[in-house]
Amino acid sequence: MKKLAFILTSFSFLLTPALAYAQSVDILWQGDGYTPPFYEGRAMWSNQSRITLLAVPQGLGNDANLNYKWSRNGTVLGDFSGVGKNTLSFNDSVLSRPQSIKVEIISNNDEVVTQSSVRIAPVVPSVLVFENNPLLGFLFHREVGSTYTLKDAEVTFTSFPFFFNTRNHADPLLTYKWQTNNGEVETKNSVTYRVPDGASGESFVSVNISNSKKILQTAGKSFLVQFGQ
Repeated sequence: MKKLAFILTSFSFLLTPALAYAQSVDILWQGDGYTPPFYEGRAMWSNQSRITLLAVPQGLGNDANLNYKWSRNGTVLGDFSGVGKNTLSFNDSVLSRPQSIKVEIISNNDEVVTQSSVRIAPVVPSVLVFENNPLLGFLFHREVGSTYTLKDAEVTFTSFPFFFNTRNHADPLLTYKWQTNNGEVETKNSVTYRVPDGASGESFVSVNISNSKKILQTAGKSFLVQFGQ
């Protein structure tokens, strides 16, 4: 094991001189949209929500001492540019258009040392439904798909608003509307269905979520519940 560590260290040393002078900048970004617990991945940028971008320089020294020049769709953002300003945040408009963002690292001689750009388009928010098991809680590892087979006498479904501009799935800004094929409507984020004794068949279930302050933040999902089979 010690011999292997020595070989790897030596290999790294041979590469270091070639990479030490590499100068570049990467752009990382994340939307300010809601994602449920245990969600793997970043929050996407959605319609009418906020996005934050971070410039990550490589081989340029202390990030806080660098001069950053941000541009959005070809327009220099003077208020967001300057020494140490390595982040950029803004809200999507009602038009919800793709945005081209560029960041440049400027030297003391006002020359561009390195630059990077990214094009980002806002996504439409979505709705995911999970079973709320009385013993195990939310089954986040198994999303309810187009068909759900009910094995017990009852089941509770909870809907989660992916990438909505909200604090949590129970935010008062969100309006829920559950509906079955028999016309029953429920306006909570969770709904429980019970199977009558001896009954069998299937029911069409739909749920819609909307944000009262963001007209473009609305989404829905529908699925079939099979029971008694």
